[in-house]
Amino acid sequence: MNEVRIPYKPNKNIFLFVVVFFGACAGVMGNVAITNERGLILNRIFEFSSQGATIFYWVITGAALVFVLVGLLALAKAFTSKRQIVISETSLTSPKSGFSNIDVRVNFSDISNVTLQAIQKTEILNIEYLGGKLSIPNNMLPNKQAFERLVSLLNTRVNG
Repeated sequence: MNEVRIPYKPNKNIFLFVVVFFGACAGVMGNVAITNERGLILNRIFEFSSQGATIFYWVITGAALVFVLVGLLALAKAFTSKRQIVISETSLTSPKSGFSNIDVRVNFSDISNVTLQAIQKTEILNIEYLGGKLSIPNNMLPNKQAFERLVSLLNTRVNG
């Protein structure tokens, strides 16, 4: 069998949504902070003066901008990354984590456990091997078919 190569990079659509959504949140909250003249009571527990409420709104604006920055960095990585998962006759080579540039090579004979984990709409392929653990989320692959192919190939190599 020849090597199978599957692109491994952030999903552009997800991070484009993150940038747009949190950019809009930052814009709205920034506008609220600039124009605020009132205090704020949150769940009858936290009471802020007008100045305290303005600071609170700026903190929320800043947090949203951090998400925008993370989204932009992920988008840049999605467009420029050449990372991939490589499945050969004897091993699997994969990036160590979602944003790592370090590749990990795992011999199929060293794999002790392969499981699928579902968290809401995200499926994660967990691979336990002699030197550690790899987790490969389905949203880092081009599509659902690529993820299913990876799971199938891995199960065939490890169990068969």
